[in-house]
Amino acid sequence: MKAQKSPVKITEKGVSAIIREASKLKDGKTLKYFIVEYILLGKRKQVWRSNFDEARTVASDACVKVANGDQSSLELRNGARIQYAGAIEALLPFRVQIDTACREYADALKILDGKASIAEACREWVKRNAVTLPKITLADAGKQLQRQAIADGKSCHRLKQLSVVINRLAESFNVQVDTVTPDLISAYLSALPMAERSKRNHRDVIGFFNRWLVLRGYLSKGTDWLEGVQNYTARKLGEIEILTADEMRRLIAAADEKILPLIVIGGFAGLRHAEIARLEWQDIDFSENYIEVKAQHAKTKTRRIVPMKPNLKAFLMPLAKKNGKVVSIVNTSKYLLKAAAATGDTAKEIKPLTWRHNALRHTYISARVAESGDVARAADEAGNSPQVIRTNYLKRIRPAAAAEWFSIAPDHQ
Repeated sequence: MKAQKSPVKITEKGVSAIIREASKLKDGKTLKYFIVEYILLGKRKQVWRSNFDEARTVASDACVKVANGDQSSLELRNGARIQYAGAIEALLPFRVQIDTACREYADALKILDGKASIAEACREWVKRNAVTLPKITLADAGKQLQRQAIADGKSCHRLKQLSVVINRLAESFNVQVDTVTPDLISAYLSALPMAERSKRNHRDVIGFFNRWLVLRGYLSKGTDWLEGVQNYTARKLGEIEILTADEMRRLIAAADEKILPLIVIGGFAGLRHAEIARLEWQDIDFSENYIEVKAQHAKTKTRRIVPMKPNLKAFLMPLAKKNGKVVSIVNTSKYLLKAAAATGDTAKEIKPLTWRHNALRHTYISARVAESGDVARAADEAGNSPQVIRTNYLKRIRPAAAAEWFSIAPDHQ
């Protein structure tokens, strides 16, 4: 090696370091070494090396790091410095700072919670999103879903529910389905001018729409619009409304024959409106005196047998057919509102009844519990849990009132 004249100045990118030759006496021998001097964060730093080439490498490296603003790595010990330098080199092509990379790495580990490595999760994500998803707006996708629901034979109630919720969502956001986020859905539901139970129904339909889009390939697997979105309560709030025996008689007297089966089955057997709409005459056994609610027709997807009271049998027998729907009309709400309005008599100054949704079912359950004294039995017949019966349907009435309710009979009897 050619002798170097001390001191030697090393300059890289406008930053300089000095290499000085020094010596010390050890075991009677003079040992030479080299001292690298540079300024780090306003302080003078010195590094010792046994030969000039190593000292020059250290000086050059220090100048480059100081010039690049990477002074912190020079504070590390040798092993840690090598690791730090390797990390910087690995991130260089991506132009990501090491502190940012560390934070994102820690967040990823927290999310995965030991269930997979970051590389495995990334490969799975790339695999799921490798195929370009077809572009479609909320409105067009909603129309497709509604057409499929009609083809699948969904009930009128379900078709109306899908139409109302999805059309309202599409009108609010004229966007493609892949741009919808949980934050957007959360803000949308919060702003709806509805009771909490209605918001719950909207949330459920939006979740169904989301799952349908995934199955149809319009959204990637794992997409969840409801992630972190408030889960509204389905419990009914406020007073549980029931009918009196006199009000029921007035309603029956004013009802069209087409809607009469729905009124008497709802009031004297407690079936839900949607269940009655799906009911066939073959499901009513007049010899054994029961109504069968098939699993595919029940809200809970569980088959149940509901006893048929003598007064209910008396109402249904004259209307019975060998087959077909018990209630053949589609727009039942129109006929129910018409029947309620027809209960009034202007000449006699009798005000018409106001139609109360679910009042028939509420009254049946309340009367059945008063008659039998058995909430669990009434809950089984109604297709609910005893707890839901107590909180959502049951209004305590006297056994005498229950007896009067189930004694309501046709005029021709």
